[in-house]
Amino acid sequence: MIEHDRLFKELITTFFVEFIDLFFPKTAVAIDSKTIEFLDQGKEAEADQNSIFVKTRLRMREACFWISIESQGKSDIDFNRRIFHKYAQLDATYNLPIYPIILFPIDPPQRPEPNYYRVEFVDRKVMDFNFLTLQMSRLNWRDFLKRRNPVAAALMTTMNVKISDKPAVKAECLRLLATLKLDAGRLKVVSNFIDTYLKLSEAEEQVFKREVERMGLLEREQVMDLVSGAGQQQQTLEAGAKQEALSLVIRLLNRRLSGLNPELAERVQRLPVNQVEDLGEALLDFGNEEDLRNWLDQPR
Repeated sequence: MIEHDRLFKELITTFFVEFIDLFFPKTAVAIDSKTIEFLDQGKEAEADQNSIFVKTRLRMREACFWISIESQGKSDIDFNRRIFHKYAQLDATYNLPIYPIILFPIDPPQRPEPNYYRVEFVDRKVMDFNFLTLQMSRLNWRDFLKRRNPVAAALMTTMNVKISDKPAVKAECLRLLATLKLDAGRLKVVSNFIDTYLKLSEAEEQVFKREVERMGLLEREQVMDLVSGAGQQQQTLEAGAKQEALSLVIRLLNRRLSGLNPELAERVQRLPVNQVEDLGEALLDFGNEEDLRNWLDQPR
């Protein structure tokens, strides 16, 4: 399962100004980037862990940004009222102007979400609260192709992408990312985001490679460097996961069987990571080395 909240929060906190610039450029130019402060999400007014709350200065005036990530994947009929109540809590806590942005990172709902909360009677309007909504699935990825912005390179993967366009979108995201010359840490945030939201089948990988082949020589080399770097990183992660699982299983086997002979230990170490995990469950029923040997001898 994709951890939408974590991935979007990591992206936005890493590239906060770039995120605001991508969608609200007139506001972005007013931000004093030297004063940006991500406020503690542990405070009572900010207990919602799906939120990002930022204090900064806009044209020499203190102000805040509140970005709420709505990843529940279903419509909420009281959505706008809930947003108003949350805003009121933050307003009471900080007593500063707050710029509210509500972000929908995944497909549902396809219909436009409301961007206001109103209370009115026959003779008057009592309240008219407005906020900004960003629904990724209602945005066209092609509209962001020319934006030299790392957030665009990441978020195009979550926009309205046809299945048949997935290889082309990944190629364009990586082409854009290659032009940005990010440091290793920031590059990793974006490339991980792209790889998570645009997983390609073997057939799609072949189409992706053909898309890359059509690029100019320099662009092609830059994109392939990104791809090979991501592949090496994934291999490192998988190797680390296997080693961690192996260490645990070997310890448990030694404890369960009062020692483990070298021949069986070597066979265990040759297992792929998924079988190591299976062994970790099966060993709870082992009574002696013969049980382990029988398990290893079973065809898989």
